[in-house]
Amino acid sequence: MLSKDDIQQLKSENELLQIQLQDITEIINIREEELDILRKKTAYTVLLQSTLDGNLEQINQMQSRIGEEQGRLAGYFKRETAMEEEIIQQIGMEKEFYNIRDKYESSKAAIKDLDNELAETASMYRQLATYVTRVAELESSLEIALMENKELKEKLEKLKAEQS
Repeated sequence: MLSKDDIQQLKSENELLQIQLQDITEIINIREEELDILRKKTAYTVLLQSTLDGNLEQINQMQSRIGEEQGRLAGYFKRETAMEEEIIQQIGMEKEFYNIRDKYESSKAAIKDLDNELAETASMYRQLATYVTRVAELESSLEIALMENKELKEKLEKLKAEQS
């Protein structure tokens, strides 16, 4: 059998083993808690990774939609620019139309003035023709009167000559 010293030593070793077992159990418990924390962190990390992947997919979709919208916006800007140029061209044409219309109205007024002057000139020409005819009549009458006067002078001189 075992002696008291052996038993004592076995008890001491047993107590030491018990203490070591408690330490190891405590370490195992701590490690299990750490493992549990790590599992939770891993699960949270997986959740975050999944959320991040979802967010990245949404960002990619949004970037794609933004690209499409930018393309459409560029098309709108091109159409708007084309419309502005067309409006500017139409405004220029309208200004040109009004300038031409004003020139036409001015020319029409000038032609009317010329017509009035022509009518006045024609009237003056008729009046001048009347005056020319009257002057010709007066010149003819003057010549006749001068001839009659000359005849009368000749008769008067004959009479004076016969009387003397």
